[in-house]
Amino acid sequence: MKSEKDMSKVIKWQYSDFFEPRREKLVSILLSEIIFLKSHIKKSNISKKTQYLEIALDKLEYLLNTLKKSDIDLSDKDFDKVVLIIYHVFEEITNKLNC
Repeated sequence: MKSEKDMSKVIKWQYSDFFEPRREKLVSILLSEIIFLKSHIKKSNISKKTQYLEIALDKLEYLLNTLKKSDIDLSDKDFDKVVLIIYHVFEEITNKLNC
């Protein structure tokens, strides 16, 4: 019995992100991506590239602030929509930087 209980703790620890509310997951993702963009803006020495990164950063920060203001957890559908928005922001950056 003890080993089963210990196993369940290990499984819960390994997969803790599955138990984390969707809103908190998105906030975590957005914070990571914002940090990523800010670090690349500082490294960028091409003004056009910096401009694209700053626009994407503004979009992600707006999205983060919107999520922070909301106290309700998101439905699966809303969670998926926000993830797609984040994806499209980065897709837009890569398309502009590859041109």
